[in-house]
Amino acid sequence: MVLAFGLDHIIITSDRPKDPNASRYLDNTANTRGKPAIAVEAGYSGTVEPQDVQALADGTLNVMRYLKMLPGTAKIVEHPVWIAKVDTVSSDQPGIFYPLVQRGTYAEQGMKLGYVTDYFGKVIFEARAPVAGVVLYICAVPSMKKGDTVANIGEITTKP
Repeated sequence: MVLAFGLDHIIITSDRPKDPNASRYLDNTANTRGKPAIAVEAGYSGTVEPQDVQALADGTLNVMRYLKMLPGTAKIVEHPVWIAKVDTVSSDQPGIFYPLVQRGTYAEQGMKLGYVTDYFGKVIFEARAPVAGVVLYICAVPSMKKGDTVANIGEITTKP
């Protein structure tokens, strides 16, 4: 199903509860009850862009073709990027955040992702990639509290 949906970055979650009573997410709840399910996301920072909505609609219709609920042939992602783990980078300082990368950027371990300044412009924290991977999320607003997520880095694997 995930390859039929059409989004090429695929996160494999293995840390979700196995007990149906402990599940908090719809896809996990379905999986714990023996039902295949996926969760999909497109867009970022609460914005609604037409191409993101279209990707979600097209993906849904393509999965329906894959499941033979609609006529036609499903298109399958040929070269997916499999992500085995997501690492979170958090700010250890409050202040103003300045991103230096965009979502989708491939980062090397130690690469500078952005920085936080105090309210007078002095750099007080540099956010660096803890591992090599792809930037799945980068904070899009300047306000930063201590402990806020600066970025999420997806660790790429060769197979699911």
